[in-house]
Amino acid sequence: MSYKSLKLEFSGLKNALMMKKNDSYPFRLFGLIIGILILYTSCDSRKEQEVPQNRLAKESSLYLLQHSTNPVDWYPWGDEAFEKAKSEDKLVVISIGYYACHWCQVMEKETFMDTTVAKLMNDSYVSIKVDREERPDIDQVYADAARKMTGSAGWPLNIIATSDGTPLFAGTYFENEDWQAVLQRADYLYQENPEEILNQAESMAASLKEKSSLKGQGIDITLADIEGLWLSQSDTTVGGIKGTQKFPNSPYLSALLDFTYYRPNKDLDKFLKQTLDNMALGGMFDHLNGGFARYSTDKDWKVPHFEKMLYDNAQLMAVYAKAYRKFNDPFYLYIAESTANCLLTEFKRESGGFYSSINAVSNEVEGGYYTWTLSEIQEFDDAATLKLFNISEAGNWENGQNVLFANGSTKQDYLAWTKSDVKAEILSKRSRRTSPPKDKKIITSWNALAIEGFVSLYRATQNTAYLNEGKNLATYLTGNHLNSDNNSVTRTDGSLQNGFLQDYAQLSASLISLYQVTFNLNWIESAEAITAEMVERFNADNTALFKQSSAKDDLFMASYPTLDSDLPSGNAQAAENLILLAELFYDTRSEWKDKAVEMLSAENSEMQVAPAFTGKWIQSLIQLQNPSYEVAILGSQARNYQEALDLGFRPDIIFLGGTAEGSVPLLANKLVDGRTTIYVCQNKTCKFPTEDVEEAYRMTLEPF
Repeated sequence: MSYKSLKLEFSGLKNALMMKKNDSYPFRLFGLIIGILILYTSCDSRKEQEVPQNRLAKESSLYLLQHSTNPVDWYPWGDEAFEKAKSEDKLVVISIGYYACHWCQVMEKETFMDTTVAKLMNDSYVSIKVDREERPDIDQVYADAARKMTGSAGWPLNIIATSDGTPLFAGTYFENEDWQAVLQRADYLYQENPEEILNQAESMAASLKEKSSLKGQGIDITLADIEGLWLSQSDTTVGGIKGTQKFPNSPYLSALLDFTYYRPNKDLDKFLKQTLDNMALGGMFDHLNGGFARYSTDKDWKVPHFEKMLYDNAQLMAVYAKAYRKFNDPFYLYIAESTANCLLTEFKRESGGFYSSINAVSNEVEGGYYTWTLSEIQEFDDAATLKLFNISEAGNWENGQNVLFANGSTKQDYLAWTKSDVKAEILSKRSRRTSPPKDKKIITSWNALAIEGFVSLYRATQNTAYLNEGKNLATYLTGNHLNSDNNSVTRTDGSLQNGFLQDYAQLSASLISLYQVTFNLNWIESAEAITAEMVERFNADNTALFKQSSAKDDLFMASYPTLDSDLPSGNAQAAENLILLAELFYDTRSEWKDKAVEMLSAENSEMQVAPAFTGKWIQSLIQLQNPSYEVAILGSQARNYQEALDLGFRPDIIFLGGTAEGSVPLLANKLVDGRTTIYVCQNKTCKFPTEDVEEAYRMTLEPF
């Protein structure tokens, strides 16, 4: 069999299966899936008696434990699995997901619990389960492979690979019969012509590695280029990135808010408002207790996928707080504060930190905790609620159930409803339902995003309760996730697992933001130390970019996170940190700015073709091309002056100072006894100092 024909065999199988599905979220086929589940009930070999546990029973990940009673002989990621595959000359199944993923749960129940499927997997493959939240490096490499093979990726992510982990086939959710077909065909092709299969794997690996070796040829993209590209990829009718489903894409929104400060654009402002309004009025937002679900299953923001993720809500708290400062719209402040309420009442752990996610399913019903029948809402005798949220007898979702979405209503009517007694009454009734379970991992980078969210909300409101939440969380993370001896960061609390690039970069970024509103020198010194460790630990020889993992190479290729996903790219966040810290510590860290320029150069082409997924890179580019005003305030009233100067939305200002000069070079020789003095600087050059807050603010509006 030729390489071309072998490739077509896989491609044909992939296309035949994929054309029936909408990537990882096949809601169009929900009825069909239920039908198949009913059809196969009589064939399902699950018994009432206790099912023996497999190797995953020894793991701590709740996602892996969900699969610990499968008859599939699952291995956790590690040498044992790959050595077995090599010794037995078998292909490998690598199945990746996360605890709150609904379709991961569906596939676990309907497919991986089936002994017929298990026999196929156990006889012909070595099967590995991966929690993407524990191993983002593994997830990224195989998600990149899936995008290259199929044009998209999602979860569950199912890979068939060679015994060294090189991918041959990628897909997302599969129904039972389709997964059996994939397994049978892949094994047949491998048995018939293993050399061709291995050659195909080598070609795929070479293709994936090609991009990571690029160092870049300079930065030639301009903000004007980005302006047009952003509009071309955006849904200017209802907001969000074009597509049949809508995700928050928080790094994109945050970057747009900053971008339009530097380059005012009415069309982009209109798009931002459309996105923020429709996302918050829609079904993704929990109108009773605040917070957002992970994404909308439709393009109009009406019906969510119901799981709540810490990283989404932490970022959206900051996005809506920034939007309030930019547009002075009280609706955005309400959404930001309601999202904070969700974090504090649903995600916060009493002993410190915030949990990672809340499941979509409770009592075996997807969305059951959040949806309502007409009769349930009619009990509250409030016609305004029925109209506002489009409640009907038939339901606006499934099986007579209604999702609460207020699309089509005005923000004024919505805010009036939030002040009514009926909201509290409906929430009280919901609280008596069985709440969905939580994944109680405390992930460093996701919690760091929450620090930034609380800081942003504090800056929008001057409510010290939010500042205290940020400080307490930073104290917890630096005390429990940071090794003060060598400034190494762990992925989770109580874990020996090394942190990933994202953990280092995001923790450093959060401490930089916290320093600017507290002037606590510990925060900025910790940010510098963590960044120095990051540069040393994740540096790579063949590229300007940092590696995702500092662990030994247990993947067929190293992982270099470049594009924003649900979270900011680890490399992009690192670049932004390097630029800011190089300015603050210019006497010892000036080379960090050069490193950031190299990184931006390496990503120049991706910013040109995918600006919607390079938001954090674009924020770094803005910082590089538009040097910030460095507002240094020294004296006993430094914090009060900072609060007075922190007016409106000014992403072009960096605050530093305190009651002592400390270790930040820009503060040296600026403290005057008995006075609080303000220095407005740019590129390490300062204007004449003043003690007048209004005069200092005027200086930040004038060019140097």
